[in-house]
Amino acid sequence: MQRLFTTIIATVLCMTAAIAQLPILRNFTTLDYKAGTQNWAIDQADNGTMFFANNNGMLTYDGDKWKVWPMPNFTNVRWVQYDKATQRIYVAATNEFGYFKGDPKSHQYRYVSISNRLPVQYKTFGEIWKILVLGKNRAFQAKNQVFIVGRNGRVKTVNVPHRIENATAIDGKLYISCIECTYEYTSGRLVPLPGLQELKGKAVRAMLPHDGKTLIVTASDGLYLYDGKSCWPYVLDISKALADNQVFCAAATGQYIAFGTVRAGLIVKELATGRNYFINNITGLSNNTVLSLKFDKMGNMWLGLDNGISYIMPAAPCRDLLGANASIGTGYASLLQGNRLYLGTNQGLYVIPYPLPNDIDQTKPNYVNGISGQIWNISNIDGSLLCGCDQGAYAIEGNSATHIASTQGTWGFLPIKGHKGYVLSCDYNGFVILRQENGGYTVQNRVSGINFSTGGCIADTDGSLWMSHWQRGVYHFRLSSDLTRIEQLQYFNKGNQLPADDNNLVCKIDGQVYISSADGFRRYNPTTRRLEKAKNIDSIFNEYGVSLRIIETQQGDLWAYKPGYLAIAHKLAGGRYQLDRFTMANIVDRLQMSLGHPGSLGPNLTLMNYENGFYLLNNHFAATRQSADVFIKSIYSTNRQDTLLYSNYPGPQETSIKIPHSLNSLRIEYVLPEYQEEKAVDYSYYLEGYDEHWSAPSTATSKEYTQLPKGSYTFHVKAHDRINDVTREAAFKIRVMPAWYETWWAYLLYLALVVVAIAQLLKYMKRRTDQKVAQVQIAKEQELRAKEAQFQIEEEKKEKELIKLRNEHLEIELKHKSSELADSTMNLVRKNDMLQEIDMQMGQLAAEITKEKNKAAAAKIIRDVRRSIQRNITDDDNWEKFEENFNLVYNNFLDKLVAQFPLLKLNDRKLCAYLKMELSSKEMAALLNTSVRSVETARYRLRKKLNLEQGENLTNFIKNFDTKQSGT
Repeated sequence: MQRLFTTIIATVLCMTAAIAQLPILRNFTTLDYKAGTQNWAIDQADNGTMFFANNNGMLTYDGDKWKVWPMPNFTNVRWVQYDKATQRIYVAATNEFGYFKGDPKSHQYRYVSISNRLPVQYKTFGEIWKILVLGKNRAFQAKNQVFIVGRNGRVKTVNVPHRIENATAIDGKLYISCIECTYEYTSGRLVPLPGLQELKGKAVRAMLPHDGKTLIVTASDGLYLYDGKSCWPYVLDISKALADNQVFCAAATGQYIAFGTVRAGLIVKELATGRNYFINNITGLSNNTVLSLKFDKMGNMWLGLDNGISYIMPAAPCRDLLGANASIGTGYASLLQGNRLYLGTNQGLYVIPYPLPNDIDQTKPNYVNGISGQIWNISNIDGSLLCGCDQGAYAIEGNSATHIASTQGTWGFLPIKGHKGYVLSCDYNGFVILRQENGGYTVQNRVSGINFSTGGCIADTDGSLWMSHWQRGVYHFRLSSDLTRIEQLQYFNKGNQLPADDNNLVCKIDGQVYISSADGFRRYNPTTRRLEKAKNIDSIFNEYGVSLRIIETQQGDLWAYKPGYLAIAHKLAGGRYQLDRFTMANIVDRLQMSLGHPGSLGPNLTLMNYENGFYLLNNHFAATRQSADVFIKSIYSTNRQDTLLYSNYPGPQETSIKIPHSLNSLRIEYVLPEYQEEKAVDYSYYLEGYDEHWSAPSTATSKEYTQLPKGSYTFHVKAHDRINDVTREAAFKIRVMPAWYETWWAYLLYLALVVVAIAQLLKYMKRRTDQKVAQVQIAKEQELRAKEAQFQIEEEKKEKELIKLRNEHLEIELKHKSSELADSTMNLVRKNDMLQEIDMQMGQLAAEITKEKNKAAAAKIIRDVRRSIQRNITDDDNWEKFEENFNLVYNNFLDKLVAQFPLLKLNDRKLCAYLKMELSSKEMAALLNTSVRSVETARYRLRKKLNLEQGENLTNFIKNFDTKQSGT
């Protein structure tokens, strides 16, 4: 009877299942966490940090950064378990198990082995697949043994006769499941459990507490319930899916039972409603093999996959209608028509049955034939379904669409009050009247008066129409009775009752038309024909800057959204509203808000458009504001290279730190673990004692300070979790120690240096006084020497004047000698001229006498006279005197010449002297007692002796010879 009742309850749960909504999920790949592909177990610390048993080691994640801690033997980690009491993270690997614990000295996790305590015969035990808590003891499950470690550190080995398929700890009791038998370990021995013959031959994957009994999950043979005496099949609508896809792991909370399969991803049963969730690679999961799963403190699920990690959020207030991989495009519009749900996207129009089947076979949307392009609107007009897209207006019937001829890209449709069967269509060029006939629609006419495109048009209660244009403002008008033109047009824009021309929106709240602008809401007063501020609506949202789009639900609740903002205002009695914003915060950045319209699936469910399809939102989801605490994660010194000074680990932590002055440039890292969205937390910081005020909020998770002066500081960090609208704050004290030159012993050194300096100063002053006395003595001596020097200068001056007089005398004497030399030369010239003339005359006399006979004796005498004269001409006794005076006048010219040219003969020297005196050839011939021709010949020979080149002037050479000698 009990078994039958259980089966009936399970069947009822299945029958009450509603639409199979899919929880939102996040996937993390190996590119994100940079570790191994497989993740075998998951656990969470008190501070929210996640731990994963990864192929590369223990993997940690705090919502900001991932880090891998490898095992000493670098094998795969198969299990990870956080122990709150000891703040240890127990890990199990191949032939190794132990725990990681934060080391306050190194600020790193330090591994401590437990398996090294085993006897030698048990040290090669292979893989440890599970770690279980048994009261004060801890059990490590291998393939054929279970090692039980007591609080005293002793290890006891329990040998199991068969291969262990699963080990479970329930209420401190250890259960070991093998294919052959299931045991309870009690009083130090293995005892087979009674009433489990049904499980023989079946591989058990999990044993979970469930409704006062034990739920036994097998790999491929379904579910069983066990009451301690007997077991029986527990049949659910997901049983076949579990059996067909091989269960690998399972976990349960009071609200869900989750099963990780080898081939079909995650299968979740919601106990209260019987709703099933099938999360696999079709619906967005990155891998279909789930190796591990863990419910976190928020009630969401972490999945360790065969390749990657996923985070499933059943606790979130929204669901993904078809899953992230449905591939139907960006959602724009939706409409429920009977048992069909139409979905308009940028890829076309789809239809799915409603409610969706609550089984593993994912319902694939069917494409509506006959329509393509981007779907802007789906409207139910008096039971007829009309669809507007960028290709025109269409009439929808079942899975088919019929184009309404002559229509262009269409934004939407409105029934015309007082004109049954007529519809106002808003297209890319204005307004078109559609007329219903013969079960279809045709174009009646185009409305004149407005010829531009608009998607925002609604009807007022009096039949008038309101239209907003995203750049031109707001129009209020009526259609003429024949529906051909615009009448009674009233235009509102910037300067005319609106703050701006652009981004004004029209909406309807409780039957009244409102205009949403950047500065709030306005309502039209028909009496004054003016727009008046609607403070009652402004007070609901208090959100300005960008116009809010408002959608009213069937129950009168108001959805309000704009970029970065999503809220719902629940209608209360008396026309009041209660705003709920934080509940939907985790999807706001994904919504597609610029085009299209949200849909409805009844009074409590809203379909919101987003980038990969549609979110299903529960209008009255009662969320609780949960969030982890923010904490200082690590402190690094950046003076030379990153030096870790502090690191946060699970458990009690330091709240202050002393930092050497040499490490006074810091990078402080902080985090509030939030996993539902990336960058979902805004942080502000304030360093008390340094900063003047809080920083502006940002998603950055670190702050650097350079060269902090000595002193005490308190670093405050404030984290605002936008998803849960919760703010947390943490503080950490930092003391920067003085530099060595600022310490007390340094000040003693400074004092000693001052004393030494004063002593040295006194010595210096005494030495300075002595020096001044000496300087006075020296000054007197210098004064005496100066007087002596002055006297000597005057003496030297007088001596210089005497020398000057002597030089002037010598110059006068030189000029006299030069004059004498010139006179002597001229005397020589005149003497030789005279002697030559006498010689010539005597020659003539001798010739005349020779002509006479017997005058031989006279002739002989005359000849003797001539010879005497000639000897007198040739033998110039004055040459030596001439040469002496010449050298005196011409600065030893002849001596220098002979020194350079020693082969010069007497006549050569004479010729050079005469050239220096600038005598003519005729004068030189007279002095040399030769002919002019002979002088020229002598000049030629002299050129050769002086080594003159052809073309070089002899006279210039002689004139400048002593000048060249001086230069040389």
